[in-house]
Amino acid sequence: MPLRTLADLNAAYEAGRFHVQRVLKNAGTAHATQWADPTFASGQPAYDAHVGTPLQFTPCVAARNDSIFFPAIAAGQERYLHTVTLWSNQATYNGPGSVQLFDLLGYYPLLDGDSTDEQVMDNTASLPRYAAGDGVIAVWVCHVAPAIQNGLASIRFTGSDGAQRTVTMNVPNNGVNLVCTGGEATATADTGALAMPMGSAAGVRRIDAVTYLTPPSGLHCIYLIRPLGTVVLGDNKLAAEKDFFLHQGCAMPRVHDGAWLGWFDNLGAGTARAVNWWGNFTFVWS
Repeated sequence: MPLRTLADLNAAYEAGRFHVQRVLKNAGTAHATQWADPTFASGQPAYDAHVGTPLQFTPCVAARNDSIFFPAIAAGQERYLHTVTLWSNQATYNGPGSVQLFDLLGYYPLLDGDSTDEQVMDNTASLPRYAAGDGVIAVWVCHVAPAIQNGLASIRFTGSDGAQRTVTMNVPNNGVNLVCTGGEATATADTGALAMPMGSAAGVRRIDAVTYLTPPSGLHCIYLIRPLGTVVLGDNKLAAEKDFFLHQGCAMPRVHDGAWLGWFDNLGAGTARAVNWWGNFTFVWS
């Protein structure tokens, strides 16, 4: 049953229907004013470079330590993310910054950044959650091999309404293991957003094909994620805390069975730095 009121939340805790999961990620790629995925670092959850068969959609269903762990619940119950605490004690990190929490539904690995041919995706597998693609966004990440210049890509995708669309997107050379989603229709260097342009689509059901108009070189990966919430980072000596029940009008993010939970972090302006992360994620269900 949904958790809608403070009484519902208190009853869940009193009945022991909650779980606190720690996370610990070691220093990954140095970055500043860019989005980074700490998946590309050792720790808990485990390192994962998101590789597989090139251009084939690889669904992500959580299994123990490959993503942020949460326990199984009984049939008919609903699980929510109640609170998040994140902290880094790196002396060279001095906020502010932002964290975007997400459910990774799957990815298309190893796009060839040296090719100007149309690269057609294999969508034999479909989204394991949010099947229609409502609220799902596509995020470009440079992985495995670095790009050497800013690129430009034509992207053909199917939206959550089932209609196919084509958009053109800048692919900035932000560095390996960093997000390189852009918004301008020219090959320029910008920090980019998380989500690729989607036109009038309310979400992305699948990526159908990509053609690099200006090849950036390197290898890229397209994530399909469902954003769950954000956390604002402060000074490195203080833990960032988010209580979704209090801060989002009692609307906690629902965490479905099999959800592959992770985050992107974007550190404030200044010298690029690699940071360690510690934290706790508290789940509650009813």
